[in-house]
Amino acid sequence: MKSPWDMVHAALDAVVDGYMPVIEGLENDGDEIEDSLFTEELTDTSKVSQRTYQLLNEVADFKRAAKPLTTVLDVLMGRIRMNSHLPGGGQNEEAVEDIRRFRDVHDHALQVNERIDDLRASLQNALEVNSIIVAERQNDDMKKISGWAAILVAPTVIGSIYGMNFDNMPELHWALGYPAALLLMVVTSVFLYVLFKKKDWM
Repeated sequence: MKSPWDMVHAALDAVVDGYMPVIEGLENDGDEIEDSLFTEELTDTSKVSQRTYQLLNEVADFKRAAKPLTTVLDVLMGRIRMNSHLPGGGQNEEAVEDIRRFRDVHDHALQVNERIDDLRASLQNALEVNSIIVAERQNDDMKKISGWAAILVAPTVIGSIYGMNFDNMPELHWALGYPAALLLMVVTSVFLYVLFKKKDWM
């Protein structure tokens, strides 16, 4: 005949066993997020951030559901321990066995909580890495924008100089002045392009 503690143990053991597929599913989602951070095809980092935040919320909800179970098990083992002492000394063997079984469930519950904490830390690290990747990409974009701006500014400056129409500008009366100015614009732009390309700004 089963005792009340047997039924309590069976219920709590089933609850903890039910946590395992949940934590494994969350860990698989976390692994997919970490893998997606460094794929060549990934272009929209905002989706990674959104997905990571959603998974962090799921992990937090799961943590709130799983964490109290260890306290419940501590209380139950304490009560069994209090009632395990025999009048003549020693301990009730049945109570000792109950404590052992509940401690086993307690250990499994602690493992679940530790895995949840590890997953949460891993997701927080993924968010930080994603932020670094976003910053690096923005920096690369700014380099490209700055490089193209410099290339466009060079011919603009040359054109504006010869557009001032001062009297003492010999180039204005030179037959090859116009093609020379165009050539100077092209050479300057090409030079800047090659320079920025070598510096990996383009």
